[in-house]
Amino acid sequence: MGRQNGEGFLMLKRHMSHLMTFGLLWTVAVGWAVPQAAQKKPKDQQEYELINSVYKETDPNKKLATLDQWKQKYAETEFKEERLSFYMDAYAQIGQLAKSIDSARELMGIAPENFGGHLTLARLAPFAGSMDPKLLADAEKSSNWLLAAQKPAPVPDAQWPDLKKQADFIGHQGVGWVAMQQKKNDVAEKAFIKTLEVSPGAAHISNWLGTVILAQRNPEKNAAALFSFARAAAYDGVGALTPAGRQQIDAYLTKVYKGYHGDDSGLAELKQLAKTQPLPPADLKIKSADEVKGEKEEELRKSNPLLATFMTLKEGLTGADSAGFWGTMKGTAMPKLRGRVISAKPGVKPKVVELGMSQGETVEISLATPETPARCLIEAGADITFEGAEAVDFQPNPFLIKMSGGKIAADGCREPPAPVRKAPPAGAKKAGTKAVKK
Repeated sequence: MGRQNGEGFLMLKRHMSHLMTFGLLWTVAVGWAVPQAAQKKPKDQQEYELINSVYKETDPNKKLATLDQWKQKYAETEFKEERLSFYMDAYAQIGQLAKSIDSARELMGIAPENFGGHLTLARLAPFAGSMDPKLLADAEKSSNWLLAAQKPAPVPDAQWPDLKKQADFIGHQGVGWVAMQQKKNDVAEKAFIKTLEVSPGAAHISNWLGTVILAQRNPEKNAAALFSFARAAAYDGVGALTPAGRQQIDAYLTKVYKGYHGDDSGLAELKQLAKTQPLPPADLKIKSADEVKGEKEEELRKSNPLLATFMTLKEGLTGADSAGFWGTMKGTAMPKLRGRVISAKPGVKPKVVELGMSQGETVEISLATPETPARCLIEAGADITFEGAEAVDFQPNPFLIKMSGGKIAADGCREPPAPVRKAPPAGAKKAGTKAVKK
């Protein structure tokens, strides 16, 4: 899950821009405006001008240069907390997340209840490319602090609900991210669900949610995991992943879905549903491959029991214990089966009948010296029923069971054509007559 800082910064901006009102966040993070507070005063006119230059500068690189100048000339200042807030924000803007986090830590070292410090640390930690235990501990602490936070004094009452929503989003995301790194997947799952309840469009959270659910290896939750990946892959609104990111997750989803369900039937419908809502409906059901297989087998047993019998034999012979299954099958009389004739040699009283069972044009059983009804012609394409044949040999590739004996039922036979009598040659003596003397 780790990332380099630059990549983490791009991901951060992409996933958070839909929720963060930057001006509001910046104001709270910095915690002050033009320094006019009576309790804090610049040391002299030069510091005052530096402070104002920092405040007015919109280019983060130029702001950092001015901050360095301010720090060099005025290492000690009444505005250390505000200066660290500016550093914290400027580093975040240019993608130097580790430095922004360090500034937040230093800020909270002198102001433990600084809202902007906790907000910045919890917001950036998941994208900083580090799994350092100290970062995890700090991120968890700041995330929980945000979830319990009360309105900071400088924030107008009208703006607090929006800011609190942002803080709750970052708090739940941070708690979930830390738990995910610590393999506490059930804790992470609950936190990510809460995150999506606050911000339904955060597609990266849907991806993380699918990951932690799948990691629990709970078959009852597989549908929820697949839905979450489908949400991350299909959602294209505000907060969506990049097209490349969605394509990557979609490829992974397709692989996992087919592995679980057996094929991609129903996948398009799942993605369409996930596109419209962030969390799965309570009654979502995606059948496993075993469930689908069981239903098909039950349907086949009802509609074509003889073919179902053969498919059971074939499954045993192609399964993991093929040799063991053949050991119990060899030399035993087979139950009643039905297949399509590929060839019969000769057609009447055949010595060998080749049959297609699950696929009509592929020989899967070779039946030698079967017993047939009198005057029975067996032709290619006919469906015949036979029973009692002894299994004598088996080859797995291509699949072929060789059987011997058994009896073919009359329903697969056709009356052979009557023999054609040749007319006697002209002048030939008819049987039972005498030659007439001239």
